[in-house]
Order: sequence, then structure tokens, then C-alpha cells
Amino acid sequence: MTLIIAEKPSVAREISNVVGANKSEKGYKLGNGYIVSWCVGHLIELAQPGAYDAAYKVWDLNTLPIIPEVYKTEISAQTRTQYNILKDLINREDVTQLICATDAGREGELIFRLVYHKTKCTKPFMRLWISSMEEKSIRDGLANMKDGREYDNLYKAALCRQRADWLFGINLTRLYSKMYNKTLPAGRVQTPTVNLIVQRQHEIEIFTPTMYYRVMADLGSFKAYARIDEKAAADDVVSHGIGKNAVVKSATKEEKKELPPALYDLTTLQRDANRLLGYSAKQTLNALQSLYDAKLATYPRTDSKYITADMASSTSSLIDWLLKNGFFSDIIKEYNTNNTDLKRVINDSKVTDHHAILPTQSVTIDKYTNLPTTEKNILSLIILRLLSATYAPYVFTSTNVILDIENVDFEATGKEILQLGYRMIENAQKTVLILPSDTKSDQKQTQENTILPALSEGDIFDIVDIKAEGKKTQPPKPYTEDTLLSAMENAGKDIEDSILKDAMKDRGLGTPATRAEIIENIIAKGYICRSGKNLMPTDQAKTFVRFIPDRIKHPDLTADWEYQLSEIQTGKYSDTAFMESINEFLRSITKETLLQYSPESSGNMFPKPVREPIGICPRCGKNIVEWDKSYSCESGKDGCKFVIWKTIAGRNITSAQAQKLLKKKKTDLIKGFTSKVGNKFNAYIVLKEDCTTAFEFER
Repeated sequence: MTLIIAEKPSVAREISNVVGANKSEKGYKLGNGYIVSWCVGHLIELAQPGAYDAAYKVWDLNTLPIIPEVYKTEISAQTRTQYNILKDLINREDVTQLICATDAGREGELIFRLVYHKTKCTKPFMRLWISSMEEKSIRDGLANMKDGREYDNLYKAALCRQRADWLFGINLTRLYSKMYNKTLPAGRVQTPTVNLIVQRQHEIEIFTPTMYYRVMADLGSFKAYARIDEKAAADDVVSHGIGKNAVVKSATKEEKKELPPALYDLTTLQRDANRLLGYSAKQTLNALQSLYDAKLATYPRTDSKYITADMASSTSSLIDWLLKNGFFSDIIKEYNTNNTDLKRVINDSKVTDHHAILPTQSVTIDKYTNLPTTEKNILSLIILRLLSATYAPYVFTSTNVILDIENVDFEATGKEILQLGYRMIENAQKTVLILPSDTKSDQKQTQENTILPALSEGDIFDIVDIKAEGKKTQPPKPYTEDTLLSAMENAGKDIEDSILKDAMKDRGLGTPATRAEIIENIIAKGYICRSGKNLMPTDQAKTFVRFIPDRIKHPDLTADWEYQLSEIQTGKYSDTAFMESINEFLRSITKETLLQYSPESSGNMFPKPVREPIGICPRCGKNIVEWDKSYSCESGKDGCKFVIWKTIAGRNITSAQAQKLLKKKKTDLIKGFTSKVGNKFNAYIVLKEDCTTAFEFER
């Protein structure tokens, strides 16, 4: 009898169908000489410090760093039942061989090996390495299995990653928490993520806007524009341009082709759901998991945007199925299956553990219609992305013209759409998606034709009108979950060391499966707060980032780890040497930090941030200072209680607007407030005589 151990019940089900194990038992399937069971993710965890020494149950600087000589594991309380089932199956006398069928990657290997060793199993095992649940892929994988020991280096790399993360989190969290006298979770991925948000906020706070001038010249049949930094120069062009001519210096016209986007992996789906619908990464993952459990979508936690070659036929049938069942047919009326091209989304080398997220042929109009709104929106995005990713390119001609006006270069651009292609499907999103009442969707619509007349070098045009408009440069925008997920995904791309930079390629901070949890954790731990769509750092985050060493808060550490782990995986570096380097790193960090510490200063190592006044309190005349959620009087809770909230009607109120309100009793016009019934409106915030705030609407 052969025991096949998969990572998840859904994978076990597909393998069971192929090998003929059709009899269902509690926790496994049986038949045709096979038993097929599953792990439900990690069944085995690293033990907590108290399992090594009772003294470690108390957080004490004198016990740091905690570095076990031999690592202990324990069975997860939530999955103990399934572990016991696996243990009994592994120890069955009629089971002579095991097959590791966990996910094809580092973590999948670790999940199987931890169970294998915890049960003290010594039976031989083979490795099933597949990335697709297609029947052909499973059969091919079973026919080409390798001895499980050939993946020992992969297991060593996975084990090193797990133990190093444990050491990092346990020791640094205790170290900084005791220093600050407040729980301050630290992690190899979590800490650099907090740092990203703190650094962005710092860039916003120190940003100084500068004026520039956008000069528009109306040439009758089209308009041309120039950017001029100095007001005097802009005024000079305007005053001398009236009644003069514009001369074409150059005119270029070229045909451009824009290929469709790739299919969704988890991160890009989470980003789009946040940008378009305002969903958090966690909301999107939860909705996608529900769709997966209902067999309406494929596996959620994937980092691939492609499918494998053996999926070409089934994916083509899936597209036909969706069209045949009338999905969005009233919107995408001109969809032509002759314009589909699957080759663009097929890349076996880009699929490791799992392929891209797809809908399934279990989707019907009735099931789709009856879904909760969040799940329906996510499924809509997945279906539309499949249709657009496999459709024809967007083709257009782009015209660029440079004209001379008073020795200043003006530019005019034009576009003529030749083939709308996949943009036709993307444009349908605004009709398909059901927007939450408090969300302003960021829909990207295809620009309409802006056709310029035929132009040649030397052509002369009369200037009908010319005028300048003063503008200010804008500060960086706060992170949203969309842009933070992108930053996490691309972290390390600015690392100068080419080897470490390559190690971070396609990895970044965290994985698609963990990034949503990381974001939720840093919010729950008090490092970050939500302000509408924006993610804002708290004072705790700013202080924490200011005092921890650079080598902990920057992605270089993760890059260095990933490089060494990849070397372990290929047998070029010793796992023992890696763990010793981690141990030495922790000893060094602990020693450096404790040199700053004395028991008398406990809790005072991190001074309170200096709060610069932004204005004078209209009630009591004291300073108004900025806090995490408000601009308030420094007199505190027992004082005059004057406050300007940072978020009003769903809109973030900047420090500049708060200063203007205090000084002039009225802000600039602020756009994008949301009423209690979900309607958007623009308004000024004004300071009333009783020192409360109110809206003043446009006239």
C-alpha cells in the first residue's frame, strides 16, 4: 500500500481521482492500492521558548539571546486530529512507501518533512513534483517521480528559514519590548514593512512644494503645452505670444501596441481589489478563499501569473464555457473568440507551487448571481482578467509634436485608437463591479481619440490664445494597501549588490500568502492605522523605526537570507554555517543594544517624539500639535478639548489644511468627502465661532 500525503484536502481529492482512491474515510481516501491523505498546511510548529526552560516563560533581558542547541517541535492544537490520522496511516504495517505530494516548493517540502520526522518514520518516500491539478499533469508527475532524498537540500533551506525567523522574532521582540517597556513585535519581514510606511510619511512631512507654470497655447485645431519653472518667464511668453506664430520643429507618428496584463496572482488581485473597490488585502484573500472552497475559483495563495502548457486545452474550454453561459455578454458585445491567444499566459518556468488564479467551470450565472457582494466582485475581477489577459492587444498611433513659441518648446500629443483589444474588457469593469457606498473607485478608462491634424516640420500656426496657470509640485502619496503590496513585492530592487538584488527577484518582503497577514498584524500591533484607504504610521512606529539598527529595518537582510537559502537549496552552502551566522547576528545585535541599557532607564530608552506646533489653539491660546488621529490642543484631555480630526467624512485632512484652518478659519476646497448615505461631495472646512468645525459647500 502506498500512502500519498498532500498539503490540502482539495489537492488530495484531485490526486485521489487520478489514482482511483475513491473510498472516503475520516481524514483520507482509500482504493486501488493507495491511501491519499493531507496535512492542512503546517501540522507541526516550532516549540515556544518555555518548552526549553521554564525561565524563558518570563521575558528577561538576562536570558537573551535565546538560541536552542536542539530545536523542539510541537503539534498544532488546531490540527492535532489530522496529525493523529496521518501518524496512524504512516505507521500502518501495510503502508510500505510514502509519496510526498505537498506543494512543489520550499514550504511544501518542510510541511511533509516535519510530519515525517515527528512520527519517527523511516519508510522510503518518493517526491511528486507538480504545479498543476490537471489530470495529465498528475499522471505525468506520478510517472516521473524522484527519490524523496534528492530534495534534502530544499528541506534544509526550508528548515533554516523557519528556525531563523523564529530566532529573529522571539529574540528581537523581547529585546525591544523590554527596552521600551511596551510590547513591540519585531520580525524579519514585519519590521522593514513598518519602515516603508514610516519613511514615506517622513518624505511627505519634509516635502516643500515648488511653483511651476503650465502654459497653454490654443492653435485653433489643437492645443500645445509647456512647463516653465519661473513666473516671470511664463508671463513673458504669454505677453509676447499673443498675435505671434507657433512653428513646428518636429512631428513624429508611430504605431504602438500594448499587450494585455498577465493573469492574476494573489498580490495583483489584492492590489486591484484595493484600488478599485477599497478592499483590504485580508478581505480579498478571505473572499477568494470562500470562492475556492465553493469550487468557483482555483487556489488563492499563488505567486504565479501564468498557467502551464498542459492547461491550454482546459483553459480554452473554460473561456468557451464562460461565454456560452453569458457572463457579461450584455457588456462585452464585441468579444470575438478569434482574437484570443493563450500563448501569452502559458509559461511553465513561471509556475512553481501553483498556477495563476482562474475561475472554474463550476461557475454558473445562478451561482454567480447569488454570491455575496464581496465574493461576486472578486469573481468578476478574476473572470474579466482571464478574458482580457488572453485577448488581442490594444493598438493605437501616437503623435508627438514639438513647436517653437518665443524660443520656448511647446508640446502637443495625439492618439488614434486602431484596435481597442483587451481594453474593451477592462472598460467593462465599471459596469460589472458593485462599489461599496464609501469607496471611490479608481477605474482606468481608455483615453479617447485625440487626433491631431497632419503636421510637418516648418508648418506655421496662428496663436488664438495663450495663458499660464500656476501649479505646485505634489508630495508623495501615503501608502494604500495597493501601493504597499507593490512596494513589498518589489522591495530590494534598489539594493546595489547585484547578487543580493538577484536573490530578491520575484520574492520581495513576504510572500503572496503572508502579505495580507503582515499588514493586518502591523495594524493590530499599533504600528499602523487606516485613514480611509491610506495607511499611516503611529508615533510608536516612528519611534521604533528611529531607534532600531538599519540592518534590521531594511530589506537587505531579507535579500542576504534569500541568497544564502538559495545556495543551501543548490548544495553550495552549508545549513550549519547559515544558522551559525544567524546566531552570531543575534548575539551582536543583543550586545550592541544592551550597552545602551540600564535598569533605571527602562521604558525611557525611546524618548517621546518632539511635537512641533502647527498653530495656536483658538480656545485657550496654547499650541496645537499633531497626534496619530488628530490635531489637538497640547492642554490634553483635561484641557480645552479642542480637536481637528485627521479623518473627516472619509477624507484625510493634511497638516497643511489644518494649519490653514487655524490661521484663516477656512481650508482650501477639499474634494472627495463621503456622506453618511455614501454620496461624494466637495466642501471647505470652516472654524465656527464656538471653535467647532463645519462644512461650507461650493456656491
